[in-house]
Amino acid sequence: MIGPAHAVVVGAGIAGTAVGLFLRRIGWRVTVLEARPARERPLGSHLSLADNGRTVLRDLGLLAAVGAAGTPTDRISFHDHRGREIGSNNQVSTLIRRDRLGEVLREAARRAGVRIVEGERVVGLRDDGHDRVVATLADGSSHSGDVLIGADGVHSHTRRTMFPDHPSARFTGVIDGGGSAPRVDGIAPEPVLRLTFGANAFFGYQALPDGEVVWFQSMLSGDGDGDVVAGPRADPMDRWRQRLTELHGADHPPIPAVIDASTGPVIRWPVYDLDPPARWSRGRMCLVGDAAHAMPPHDGQSSSMALEDAVVLARCLAGADDLADAFARFQQLRESRVDTVAGLARRTGSLKFPTGPRERRARDAVLTMFMKAGVAASEDVSRYRLQWPTDSHAAARSAHDPAGRPAARTGPDGSPG
Repeated sequence: MIGPAHAVVVGAGIAGTAVGLFLRRIGWRVTVLEARPARERPLGSHLSLADNGRTVLRDLGLLAAVGAAGTPTDRISFHDHRGREIGSNNQVSTLIRRDRLGEVLREAARRAGVRIVEGERVVGLRDDGHDRVVATLADGSSHSGDVLIGADGVHSHTRRTMFPDHPSARFTGVIDGGGSAPRVDGIAPEPVLRLTFGANAFFGYQALPDGEVVWFQSMLSGDGDGDVVAGPRADPMDRWRQRLTELHGADHPPIPAVIDASTGPVIRWPVYDLDPPARWSRGRMCLVGDAAHAMPPHDGQSSSMALEDAVVLARCLAGADDLADAFARFQQLRESRVDTVAGLARRTGSLKFPTGPRERRARDAVLTMFMKAGVAASEDVSRYRLQWPTDSHAAARSAHDPAGRPAARTGPDGSPG
């Protein structure tokens, strides 16, 4: 079998740090290279972490820490723009800011012995086909390892280096954004995430225990929306208030009140989609997470998919005699699962943005039926379970077993429900 090795991981996001944690479990040394300095970390909005991702965190012993940094959600309630509930997903999830989730993972990785180097941008990769792969940094220094894992997101430099002819991620025309209101009259704290297919755009919110209402919103880009392809950025709420009011003024209460009470800033980012490359690996390099299979965030599974990738890749490396076989097995185990989840996200996204009254009426006519099927599919996705074996021999055997299975419904603590 492949012995303990040194992995260089490009990207200290959710995928990269989780990969580092699981590789440490099989005795590997891990160096993670992150382009952004620590001072840029706080730029991020909230995400909903589904139970399949929470299962991986539980296995890492981090579910309690993530729960403390976030807020529990016992139910997701779906509405049309008039306020009528059209669906409900009763699986437990965690609402958490992306940067806080990332910090929990990075702190755990450091404690486990993962070396994380921040503010170091990779500008070159070299795999000579022998025993080392080299990552060159912008300052001219370099890091070498036995394996390099590209966890550097939708615009992955690693992917471009491995497959220079593969099409880049494409802007979908959608802008996501998020913000908060200190308190909104008439909204009491409750563990329910409310999502609305609005008259013109999509809106979601949840009231936290301290009364703060956090929200996120998706819309089609248009004139006056600024440089939407530049990446995540923070704007003053007053710059966006009128635009958001125009989009959601016809939506049910309390959405207009949430917008009116918000103080900002608004974190906004363009949404990209990616056709996965035919291969996720080349030589001693392999892609994980959004670098391999970025998908629109319309079903809230991107982070959970990254966490699942980390488990499966480490299991494959633990149980293989050959690096190429391990990478091929990883892609084989993940490809169908990723395709299923990405397809669900795209179908959900197709109903978020009616382009006119006629389109909205047609959308609303099928929403209830769509949500019934969509909620059932989302629950199946969330019930998927991956567990780390209890010993190294089991880890080796597990690489040849299915990577995960649907599980029975669970309670908030992970016990059978």
